[in-house]
Amino acid sequence: MNEPTPTTANPTTTDVLIIGAGPAGLTLACDLARRGIGFLLLERSTTPSTASRAKTIQPRTMEVVDDLGVAGRVLTQGRVNVPTRRYDREQVVSEAVELAGGAHTTDAPYPPVWLSQPRFEQILRDRLAELGGAIHWGSEVTDLQQDDDGVAATVTAGPDAGSRTVRARYAVGADGGRSTVRALAGIDMHGVSLTDQRWHLGDVRVTGLSRHCQHLWTSKEDGLLSLFPLPGTDLWQFQASIPADQAEPEEPSLELFRRIFAERATVPGVVIQDVAWLSLYRINVVLADRYRSGRILLAGDAGHIHSPAGGQGMNTGIQDAYNLGWKLAALLDGADPALLDTYEHERRPVARNVLDDSTTRLGNVMRTAAAGDGPSAQQGLTDDRTTGLGIAYTGSPLTHGPGAGVRAPDAPCRNADTGSPTRLFDLLRGPQWTLLSFGSDAVQQAPDGPRTIRVTTDLTATGANTVIDTDDLAHHAYRVTGDELVLIRPDGYIATRRPADDLAAVLALAATNGL
Repeated sequence: MNEPTPTTANPTTTDVLIIGAGPAGLTLACDLARRGIGFLLLERSTTPSTASRAKTIQPRTMEVVDDLGVAGRVLTQGRVNVPTRRYDREQVVSEAVELAGGAHTTDAPYPPVWLSQPRFEQILRDRLAELGGAIHWGSEVTDLQQDDDGVAATVTAGPDAGSRTVRARYAVGADGGRSTVRALAGIDMHGVSLTDQRWHLGDVRVTGLSRHCQHLWTSKEDGLLSLFPLPGTDLWQFQASIPADQAEPEEPSLELFRRIFAERATVPGVVIQDVAWLSLYRINVVLADRYRSGRILLAGDAGHIHSPAGGQGMNTGIQDAYNLGWKLAALLDGADPALLDTYEHERRPVARNVLDDSTTRLGNVMRTAAAGDGPSAQQGLTDDRTTGLGIAYTGSPLTHGPGAGVRAPDAPCRNADTGSPTRLFDLLRGPQWTLLSFGSDAVQQAPDGPRTIRVTTDLTATGANTVIDTDDLAHHAYRVTGDELVLIRPDGYIATRRPADDLAAVLALAATNGL
């Protein structure tokens, strides 16, 4: 892993102050950087985290990183369809891909990808550097004050460096579950602690096990034990549930992990050599009362913490940032301030649903494992709902008319002028609004309007910004039966669908909503 490059410049003014350089903060920084928005990305730690707290990149998040230009890197470094080898003590019971793969079709091209959080963060850091952005390491925000024009943050850079004041028009707390920003903004979190759900976690080095699969043990007495090979590393993620009748769990250690493995697995020839990270994990399910206090906003774990069941935590935070980035940029460019209210309106219900869903999944999994049904326990962790593809903003103020508010799907097409294959996602990629014009007549690109793409089934069509839907897959994915305009937001959700002769209304709507 690359070491962080020291940042020598310490500007005192910026448009957006991002506090926290985890997945949510890095996603927001990349999105703002490609839009040309000034920002400062501060991280309290002096070096990147090496802990694999998360390892699942869901299909909808893969579409986000596609838009940011790094999907290929994630696929190269990660793995898909990792099988699970189940054991009864030392005996192998079965081996199969048991976790739901989610949609992987022409309209939803990405499967879930397994990649440890540190490796994924490195990909985002590299992309941020390519976009001209930087991380200010070892920079801690100790105070936030705001007025009608902006936020003043007191920033310290180590015990001997003193402090400075940074002035920003907006501040975003992406600083995790123990968010300093949330506390300084006076935003409360409410929820519960799942006292019967405690885990020993760690990144370990193991010899004697094949790295092509996850190794899983379940029992009525002990619960679950898993060793998962982290792609691109020599590490394994160690996960062991702590029996509910154990009043006070032992502190994690190499010796404890070895003992747990010896007691629950008893597989000969396997040795846990050492640990790179370890943790005693107690599951909290909490949600911030609000995502915004004036010019201070929350994203990621700063706003919601929940069970890891279903692999949705990191993904939810990334999609928070992706929703917020284009709205901040539009606001800074003069859009109606009410646009920023839609961030909480759209994203907080998503987090609420994830909290409820992941808690239910974990409870079902643990009950099933306690009953001795290992395969059902594993399979209950994921399904199509966890992919994120079904997230929709149908009740949002930014959603207009039937068929809007849902994710804009992909489809393979052909470039009308060159004949080369292309995808709708290739055309949607970028920070702009996009207008898909399904029909026989081309729609002229409007000055200062959305990027306009004609999608036609006419095999003889020509013209710039025209694609031929040779197999009718785009029309099928968008459920188009006639001439129609589909306006797509910068974060890949359909804002409205209108008849082809209603172009003026579509353009007016885009302008009103932050184009």
